Amino acid sequence: MIKRKHVKHEEIRVSITFKTACCMVLIMADLLICCPDCFTTDVSLNGTRPRDNGRVQAYICNDTACRKKRGKKTGRQFTVLTSGEIAKLVDREIEEMIDALYRRGAKAKTVAAQHGVSDAFVSLLRSAVDKTIARGVKRDKLVSHKTRDRAVSIDETFFKIDGETLYVIIVRGYKSSKVLAVNVSTSRAEEDMRKAFDEAQANSSKRIEVITADAHEATRAMARHLGHPVTLIVHPHKKPYDKAIIERIEYDGDVRIETLIGVSTDIFEKQKKREYHVRQVTKPVNPPAPKPRGRPKGSKNKAKVKAKGKTGKIKPKKRGRPSIFEVFKSGRKGYVKVKPKKQQLVFRMGTITSVMKGMQDAFELFSGKTIQNNHSETGNNTIRAVVNLGGLRSKEKLSGRIRSVERMRNDPALQPNKKIKGRHRANVYFRRMAGADFKADYSNCSIEVKAKA
Repeated sequence: MIKRKHVKHEEIRVSITFKTACCMVLIMADLLICCPDCFTTDVSLNGTRPRDNGRVQAYICNDTACRKKRGKKTGRQFTVLTSGEIAKLVDREIEEMIDALYRRGAKAKTVAAQHGVSDAFVSLLRSAVDKTIARGVKRDKLVSHKTRDRAVSIDETFFKIDGETLYVIIVRGYKSSKVLAVNVSTSRAEEDMRKAFDEAQANSSKRIEVITADAHEATRAMARHLGHPVTLIVHPHKKPYDKAIIERIEYDGDVRIETLIGVSTDIFEKQKKREYHVRQVTKPVNPPAPKPRGRPKGSKNKAKVKAKGKTGKIKPKKRGRPSIFEVFKSGRKGYVKVKPKKQQLVFRMGTITSVMKGMQDAFELFSGKTIQNNHSETGNNTIRAVVNLGGLRSKEKLSGRIRSVERMRNDPALQPNKKIKGRHRANVYFRRMAGADFKADYSNCSIEVKAKA
């Protein structure tokens, strides 16, 4: 049996005229008819389809590769209003709506009014985006490909659901400016910070060695227990904002060496000789078990022994953890020449290597700027503006919603599910072009078909 030779058809172009309720006319001239799946112009007439106000011309795709891709015996059938050119225009409108919702933090009602769609359609769009992310190949991944971040910022924001405070711990990379980890928890303990850090490390191809954070003690405790050298830059989020701490954590066998460097927040802003304070503490990696609390047995009547060579009363030991700014009082002074334009730090002879490494890590991030943690603060404000919990409110839903938002912000090319189709698809574009008076049905348009000679 001889197979019939495939004949490629000529291009088909149409002109569409729409009339709105206020008698305004919208004309789309010389619109190319192509397949909405493969965008080929090898299409032919395929009868008509019934509509509310009469029948409309239908078309069929003749490309065999398109059939194989779809796994069908026949080509894709479509009409003018669902053709490839219209689909491109609608996709462009949907991209603009997604950009407004997920990246610029616009409200749903504002987006609906600007694009001439209903609030229900915006809700449908959000649902489609969330489901696309949930069904992705890399489930729960915040980035499509691993980044090359070695410096991250850690910060928290919070939401309240039925009187319960839920903390959202966010880790953002400095090099990629992408959110690498999100952890929603009822507390801000060291374990919660570590969970977020581990996810960020899994999303980066380089080892994270520099962390910026506010003065939250759990982040500092997490950094000390990572098991590898790290520089922690702590910028307090309470007044005064003029001091910062650079903490360099290193290891020598079973001993952890903590080098605290107290600096002013504007130390790297201008070329100048600047002062800093440094204090170094060594602690065992595996400390012994703490002694039981309370007074030892038999010590009630023992006389207090004064230290040898000292007179007067013995000062009681100050209780509680030392202040983060204690290094400015007990640390020794040091000096460094800062040259932001030349990207140089000049230290004195005999400066500790840990001080040089910690200062250099901070200088790479804040050269010519003040030390701050606003790298995460701006993102947190956007999340609070964009994330809108409706219906059933829970910790799991909040986590999923935040991940959907950050996944969209990390990957601008991510598109929602293509199930937004049918009469809604063309309506998204035509309402924007014709205005709010455009009717929802297609009976108010006349189509003139022009075959290319």
